[in-house]
Parts: sequence; structure tokens; C-alpha cells
Amino acid sequence: MSKTTNIPDKKQVNKLKSEPKTSGIQGGTTTEEEDEKTKQNLKEKAKNYIRIADSYYKIVYRPDKEGKPLKDYLKLNKGTIIDDHTHGVIKYISKYDDFCMVASHTNYRQVINGFYNEYSELTHKPKEGNCNTILGIIQHVFGEAYYDFALDYLQLLYTNPYERLPILLLESQEKNTGKSTFANVVYKIFQDNAIKIGNNDLQSDFNSVWVKRLAIIVDETSLEKKGITQMLKRFSTETGKVTVNEKNKAQSEVDFFGKFIFVSNEEGKALFIERGDPRWAVFKVPTFAEKGIKDNPLIELLIEKEIPHFLHFLVNRKLCYKKESRMYFAPVVYQTAQLQLYYDNSISRVGRMIKQLIIDTFDIYPEEQLLSFGIADIVDELKVELKNITREQVKYAVERELKLESEERGRYTYHSRKIAEMSKEPFLGKIPQNKSYYNFHKFDAESWKSTNDSL
Repeated sequence: MSKTTNIPDKKQVNKLKSEPKTSGIQGGTTTEEEDEKTKQNLKEKAKNYIRIADSYYKIVYRPDKEGKPLKDYLKLNKGTIIDDHTHGVIKYISKYDDFCMVASHTNYRQVINGFYNEYSELTHKPKEGNCNTILGIIQHVFGEAYYDFALDYLQLLYTNPYERLPILLLESQEKNTGKSTFANVVYKIFQDNAIKIGNNDLQSDFNSVWVKRLAIIVDETSLEKKGITQMLKRFSTETGKVTVNEKNKAQSEVDFFGKFIFVSNEEGKALFIERGDPRWAVFKVPTFAEKGIKDNPLIELLIEKEIPHFLHFLVNRKLCYKKESRMYFAPVVYQTAQLQLYYDNSISRVGRMIKQLIIDTFDIYPEEQLLSFGIADIVDELKVELKNITREQVKYAVERELKLESEERGRYTYHSRKIAEMSKEPFLGKIPQNKSYYNFHKFDAESWKSTNDSL
């Protein structure tokens, strides 16, 4: 008996060809569908990575000191990525020639001429609406006199991030003033392009954590070292590249456009600010209680909600001030009494001791409106308190720090604090002299008294 073979006719063959291939499980997906899902899955995974030249980076969100995730780039080996996602993911990773850093909020581009922009796009988009909470915070912190300055500052920060601006210092000994709330407004507006750091971060040799940010907010500032001030002055007026120092990595360079905002309870002594330095804008912030303002536990939520409206307000307002200096504003625009306090306290110890000498001597001789001292007189008065004091130090302090000019050789009466205190008889301290001398006016001594606590 012969074996018969069932040979499908032409219609059956065509039917078999047209039927989709299955996984062999009833109701299962096709191989093509599985391949497409795998492909889409790899494409989605690949979005977390970029290739810069021949190096691979994972886009990560590293927590800052407050736990806020900040965008960063973690360098990885190609093999590590393959181990995590199979070799197929590599062909879907976007490739760029190198990193670049181009700050813009109104015309942002992620890729520029084949370069990957490290500056982050803001998720806030300007939208017309109410922003009274944010405007109220600004008005409270800066007061009516400097309200327009503060708005111009923020407008320039948003519309022209490369414009150099004064270093802001907001301070008060009291808590619950709103200075940190203002800092949070800036922090929330500029998102990954803003960072909060501490004193140690700023004093560290490794600056990579903050040097690429637009808004650098330093909380609880207490940085009296002169070297730190010199670094801040240099960075704040920088127009070229600065060195990026990162731990265990080679140095690199980047265009610096950061703006420093300091918040401090160390009123009058948070930083070393030299007399006449125009880089600083210092504001004493009143407490909410002083202004009759009640705490609002929902203020952070209101700020977040109002940011798009505030940005719309900024891009549609006209700047009040025109550019008049390398820090944009004319220094007189932000010449506050609090900044003057720093100017008055920025002199050397010899200069401070001379101020105290003049204040005390006018108290001993209240009938005098003018006191005269030669260099040797001052040295003799202060040599007990400053054992190694020199004529050169006194001359520098009087002429360069107190801005006094020497009178020509002539007769004057030297009023001695030391002799008056020792003898308990002020008239014994009046000593006739005949040499070059300096005149000190009583109204200057009265103004120095207002800063005497920090001399």
C-alpha cells in the first residue's frame, strides 16, 4: 500500500503566506510586534544617554544639599551600558561633537552646531496672570527705594543671563525676614541652572559643583577671609573662561556667567568688602513682623504657581535703569546704608583703633569740635594696645583708609587720651606741638559711633 502525501493547493499556500507568524501560544504576540516593542524599549532607554565624541554619559539628577535633583552627566563605559541594556541600545544613543554651554531662557537650543548644550531648558513658560505674591516678596526684601533695582536685576538675569550684575548680599540678625524666601524664588525660577551651596563649597578647591550655574546661592554666609572676597570679585567681573576643578578629574575651562546671591545672619560682617568696591549690593531685610506681615504656610506653593506669570511680567516690562558700568547699574543705584556699614568696617585694625581713639578723645574733651594729631602722637597713644605699631601703618590708615590729608608743619594742641585717663585731669592732656598733623572733625567721630560695635 503506497503512502499518500497531502500537497496543499495554490489557494492554501497563499493563505499560509498571508497568515501572521505567531509565537506558538494562542493569543500571543507576533515576532514582528515583539521586535518593535524591543526596539521602542531600547530607544526609550537610549534617551537617558548621550555620546560626546567617543565618550558615553548618562543623564542623571543628582540631589543637592536640600535634596533637590539637579541635572548632571555621569561618564560611563560603553560596556556598562551594554551590560545594563544589551548591545542593541548603542545604535539609538544620540551622538554629539562635544559639550557646549550656551545660556538662554527665551531662545533655548539643546543642540547647537552638533554640540550638546549643558545649560538646562526651563520648564516654566511665560504666561499672563497674577504674580502678586512674588512681587510682594521682592518689595518686602528690597523696600520701595530699591524695588525697581531688584526687578531690573531679575529681568536681566532672565532675558540676558550673560550681563554682569552686582553681587547680592541679603542680611539681618533676625530670623523670619524673607531673605531666604527671595533666594527660593530665584532658585525655583532657574531650576537646574541655580544651586544652593554652603560656605565650605565656596572655599573648597573643587568648584565644579557651582561654576557652571547661573544663580549661585550661598546660605548662612560667613566668609570673612580676604582671599574669598578676592575670588568672588574676580569671578563676578569675569568675561572670559575660568578653570573648572573637579575631584579626580582633569581641569577644564568654561565661560563663567554666574551671579552670586548671599544670605546671612552675620549682619555687617558676613564678607570682607573693601571701601568703595562697586561689585556689592548689600540689603538689610526687615522681619515680617516689622512690616505687619503674617506668615503664609502656603507661600512656597504660591511662588511655584506664580512663576510663569512673573516671567511674563518680566519680559513685558521696560527696564528702569540703563547700563552705566561693568556691573550694569551705576553704583549709586544700590548704594545702601548697609553697604556703607561694610565700607566703614573694611579698614585695618590700626585704622579701627585710630577711629576709636578719636571717638574716645572727643568724649573726654566734649567742648572741642576739632582734634589734631601728628603721626608720632597717634603711635604714642596706641602703642600699649598695638605693641608693634609703626609710623608707616598709621600714615597708611590715616591717609588711605580715613582719607585725611596732612596739614603743613605748624602749631596745634595735641589732646591726649592716655594722659587724661591716667591723671583723671583732662586739662593735663592738652600738649602744645609744632609739626605736621592731621585734623579730625567731631561730626566724623559721631558718624563712626554708629558702627562702633563692629570696630
